[in-house]
Amino acid sequence: MGDIPGVHDIKLEHREPCEKASVNAWEQRHSCIMPFDLKNFYLSTDGFHMTWSYMIGGESVSIGTLQINPLAKLQRIAGLSSATVDSDGYPTLLDLDLLIPKNHQEIPLFKSTCKIFCLDSCGNMATVCLVYVECKLNPSIWLLDRSLEWHFLASSFTQYFRMMLVYHGLPEWQLKLTPMGLAPWAEQIVYSFMPHLNSPTFLRKNFINYESQLDSSIFKVRTKHTRKSKTAEFNEQHESAKKLQ
Repeated sequence: MGDIPGVHDIKLEHREPCEKASVNAWEQRHSCIMPFDLKNFYLSTDGFHMTWSYMIGGESVSIGTLQINPLAKLQRIAGLSSATVDSDGYPTLLDLDLLIPKNHQEIPLFKSTCKIFCLDSCGNMATVCLVYVECKLNPSIWLLDRSLEWHFLASSFTQYFRMMLVYHGLPEWQLKLTPMGLAPWAEQIVYSFMPHLNSPTFLRKNFINYESQLDSSIFKVRTKHTRKSKTAEFNEQHESAKKLQ
């Protein structure tokens, strides 16, 4: 990103990795298994926050934000049970589930059997969610807009992270992948600063085989190395000697 003319003041927060016990506690608390790629992410860094600015007429303007919530903010939203429905008869999130056709089984629901977690609040624009759709073990990434409508973004955390990098965290970039599209001012930012993001050829090149393009070493789990005891070292040397005989 630093090679793009005009881009400067790139700031990446350094964060310590999460303890494995904390990740396990999250899984136990919510009775679900965190996907392998997301687990490796949190075991290497507790969230992600990067910002960058652009020089316009000699002035620095904050433009991009790339963010993944820390583990403590990977909180469940919705997930209401029938016991918590408003007894006064006022509309609740559960009423929105009735508007979804029965043949659309992949769309997230607000009831308790569908588990939804906040990956990024995206300001006041929308919420990026990690969603365990009902009866599905592998979660996917969805965007919940302000009208409480769902938009599919990615089949895995790795794919979403790759998309975030490709779009450089531009304002409202997630909406560009939905029927809503970008607001005029956000669209103008894309055309002015990074017009290549409007090229279908560029997007196909960067999203096909995305898993293999994203270097997994950036999410390398940090482990503590303990000093081997003399007994363990002796046993290893003994086994090696036996193999050479």
